[in-house]
Amino acid sequence: MNKVVVRILGSEYNIVGKNPDQMKNVARYVDGEMNKVKDGNPKLSPLTTTIVACLNIADELFDCCNENEELHNELEALKEGINESNEEVQFDAQEINSKLEEKDLEITEKDGRIVGLELKIKEQNEKIEELNKLNENMKLELEKYKTEIESLRKIAEDATQEAENATKMSSEWQNKTYSLQLKCSELESKFKNREDAL
Repeated sequence: MNKVVVRILGSEYNIVGKNPDQMKNVARYVDGEMNKVKDGNPKLSPLTTTIVACLNIADELFDCCNENEELHNELEALKEGINESNEEVQFDAQEINSKLEEKDLEITEKDGRIVGLELKIKEQNEKIEELNKLNENMKLELEKYKTEIESLRKIAEDATQEAENATKMSSEWQNKTYSLQLKCSELESKFKNREDAL
């Protein structure tokens, strides 16, 4: 088995297989299909891009399988319909066999593309799971901050109330002090008048 490093949609992957050239061709095809989807709709997420490309490749694979089955049926019909081989039948059989080989190669390539897409989907799912965990942690932090803010708001409200009470008491004290000063002045004035009278 051979190990090949391939690049699909900007990321590198290590793939193991028997035919390095074929694996590279498969990887290029997968990368091309994914880039077509991405270029067609740049707003798609990486996971959605991967899924759409996978569906396109799977659709091609189904078409190839259907064509392959039809060609096999045609070949069997030709084999059953003749007892003696002739040049025309031999040519048709060779052509069908050639097409079958091409389709088999396409199926092999598409299988490789599907493997690559499955790896990409797995990677995207792991990233989504990490983001979900991060999101949960951020929610917990947010709740913690909300609790702290509420506590600080309560402290601020209490401090404001205490300041208002202190201001009120200070004002009352000033009024009482002023009243006492007036009374002291009146008493001093009366006392002085008595002294003068004596």
